[in-house]
Amino acid sequence: MSGRLMLLTYEGAKSGRTYAIPVAYYRWDPDEVWAFGARTGWMSNFRSPRAVRLLLRGRDVRAEATAVEDREQVARLLEELVQRKGPGAIRDPYAGLPRDRHPWHEEALAAADRLRIARFRLSAKP
Repeated sequence: MSGRLMLLTYEGAKSGRTYAIPVAYYRWDPDEVWAFGARTGWMSNFRSPRAVRLLLRGRDVRAEATAVEDREQVARLLEELVQRKGPGAIRDPYAGLPRDRHPWHEEALAAADRLRIARFRLSAKP
């Protein structure tokens, strides 16, 4: 499962409590992974960039997490992910995107109404 799930560990922005949750991820490039989330919940902690830890493919990695919430920007990033990785790249059924073709912009916007993207920029530091 480590090819699809990572363990995200972070401090709650308001509570200060430490949370560790499994999250499906998408490799964007060697230094960045993405995760999708609903418009509520854990992703709200990353409205401002925050330091997190990821257990990614068996390695403990430090990263900076930032939530992308703007509807148009989320739609563009979804389209770019599909363009780069292919129509079946987005495995999250909650996104509601077609898996057999590239989504129309309206479909990407509808998906952006339901979710946000967390961008995790991986640190070179151990």
